[in-house]
Amino acid sequence: MIIAFNPTVDGILLACLCFRDDLDAELIFAKDVGELDRKLSFSGSNAQVRRLGFTPCGKAESLSIEIFGKRKARMARFDPNPTRYVDLLLRHKDCDPVELVQLIVSCNGDTDQLYSGKGRLAKRYYNYMRDVSRAYERLCMFSRPEFKGGILSVVVDSPHDIGELFCGWLARKNPDVPVAVMVNSVAWVGNGDLIGLDRFAKIKSAFIESLQSTSGSDDVDDLWDVYYDSQMIESRRNIGLAKKVQPKLSASMSKMAKRDRYKVERGISSCRLDSFA
Repeated sequence: MIIAFNPTVDGILLACLCFRDDLDAELIFAKDVGELDRKLSFSGSNAQVRRLGFTPCGKAESLSIEIFGKRKARMARFDPNPTRYVDLLLRHKDCDPVELVQLIVSCNGDTDQLYSGKGRLAKRYYNYMRDVSRAYERLCMFSRPEFKGGILSVVVDSPHDIGELFCGWLARKNPDVPVAVMVNSVAWVGNGDLIGLDRFAKIKSAFIESLQSTSGSDDVDDLWDVYYDSQMIESRRNIGLAKKVQPKLSASMSKMAKRDRYKVERGISSCRLDSFA
């Protein structure tokens, strides 16, 4: 038998339940039905196929209890619950959904094994989860969205698929304005109902850019530069502490953060307080 699943939280958990009952089954994942059909046609197998997770079921919590049980895992205070754990893992660039299903099933309901890192595979995937968590936290701490054309937007660059997570956080922090998180050619939009879109949507970045270009520029970046330069006191400059608080890796997350980092390393141009006025 072939267990074909969608690499979502629901798909992973459904595949775990099915694979637990038939450990000899072959695991295949695909992001949509079209991709799955292509993979099956290439394999040329005539085995029975069970398709899981390609239609939303909304039962992640109940499935998690069925797989991991109700007992709370002995994990660190900052570690997520098993459902969130799986969600974060799926966002890592190196995560293999088939390997993840095999890891969860090998735990036999003992959630502690996912967090303890005793096995080589469990330790690697725990580190994956922490990598994604840290990348998401850095976005929340250091990204500086720009208010342009009535939309609070930011361009992010991360190896992990965390644009959706960051957009949700940004929308919750700014419930009265539409927000957009652009990752390459894709944009996640929060509070989209304020501009005639769905409340939370995934669209093309070019559409957000077109909306912003039709409105006047807010020049927030220039205003921040003038304020920053006018209030900077050279004698209180602490380059070592500034680099520690805003590491170089985090400074690449937005244009404003890059400029801040440049000011920390190179200093600022001469500016007087009346320039801000």
